[in-house]
Amino acid sequence: MSKDLLDYPAIAVAMTGIDGGPQQPFDVIDVISMLDNAMNRLAGLRAEAIEIGRRQCEGGESLYDRSLADRSLAARSYEAEIACALRISERAAQNLVGTGATLAAYLPSTLVALSNGEISYRHAQIMVEQTAGLSAEATSELESTVLERAKRCSPPRFTSVVRKARERRNPESIHKRHELAVADRTISLDPDRDGMSWLSALLPSAQAAAIFDKLTSGGLALARTAKSRGDERTLAQYRVDLFAMALLQPGEVDSSSGAIPPEDDSVAFARWFRGIRAEVVVTVPVLSLVGRDTAPAELDGYGPIDLHTARILVGRAKSFVRLLTHPETGAGLSVGRKRYKVPKDLRTWLRVRDGTCRFPGCGRSSMRCDLDHNEEWQYGGWTDHDNLANFCRWHHTLKSGQQWKVLQAKDGSGELTWTSPTGRNYVTIAETQVAPAR
Repeated sequence: MSKDLLDYPAIAVAMTGIDGGPQQPFDVIDVISMLDNAMNRLAGLRAEAIEIGRRQCEGGESLYDRSLADRSLAARSYEAEIACALRISERAAQNLVGTGATLAAYLPSTLVALSNGEISYRHAQIMVEQTAGLSAEATSELESTVLERAKRCSPPRFTSVVRKARERRNPESIHKRHELAVADRTISLDPDRDGMSWLSALLPSAQAAAIFDKLTSGGLALARTAKSRGDERTLAQYRVDLFAMALLQPGEVDSSSGAIPPEDDSVAFARWFRGIRAEVVVTVPVLSLVGRDTAPAELDGYGPIDLHTARILVGRAKSFVRLLTHPETGAGLSVGRKRYKVPKDLRTWLRVRDGTCRFPGCGRSSMRCDLDHNEEWQYGGWTDHDNLANFCRWHHTLKSGQQWKVLQAKDGSGELTWTSPTGRNYVTIAETQVAPAR
């Protein structure tokens, strides 16, 4: 083993274990390849272990079945704990379980190749994705045809290989599969850094291409019109500006307007927010709002935003919820045992505090969640901020099933500790640390 590699003790130990014999000189590329092979083998073993757990749930042999008559609920509970243990989303956990089941049942040669380290987990996923909807016989035939290619090409290239092989064997299924895929059309919002977000749409290719072409031609027209005014925006920026104009100001797209005005033109820039008229759940420190401090504002569901945008939103709001850093929040944090129903101001306060469903890893917005008493109200639980949290309908059901237990900290932090059917603890922290009203 080379001297450079010996500078990294963990690699030296790993390579000794992989080699199984006396240390010998290694090229760094050899080390990387061997470690990658080991990772692939472990991914195969993980897939097999996950499948064993799934079969136990299916056969009623797991801890998740002991108090659940509904097997499907037991399977979901199993997936939920995988998500917690691996610190991934439940959708990702469901994909792991589904991939393991498909590999074991329909793609055994692919699973063997993965467990031997000959292909990556991504290659195995592609095989699962591209054989979806095929009969067992067609799946086996396709696997035997393309598997060797997986051992010699990258995942993107392998995707193309499998897709073309599938279409050549099943051309009559393209229309049917497209109809099924259209049912999955969706739009998603993913917050990014620096006050930006990704707005993604999954829609039929013909529509997507038409929209993109229209934004491109409109962007080129705007560029020609604005060039004389010294507008230096790129075509990509014009596409985005036109997209925003069409949605926020329908019927008012004007190619001579130069799209979004510069932010230093406060009046013109504010017009861009006239379509946003909702209860402003923007948490703005009061001193920042009046220009005496620079602490950022918080946009519910996103996080920190610049004060310029926050002031515009606050100025145009029909109602303004005063929260968090203002010493007079107006939010009652407890109504004790007097009533079960949570008052509106406390509900808003909790929605901002939690941000999402409070099950570990769940990203469903708190706006679409149920407020639940952790200590049941009928058993003495209070209606206050230290006994309430937002759960999506599925995780609310999981908690109500009595297999998963929840304990909420009483220090005002909003920290929850979930205990799974296997006795493992998983902690979830509130998205926004809030200061109770004085």
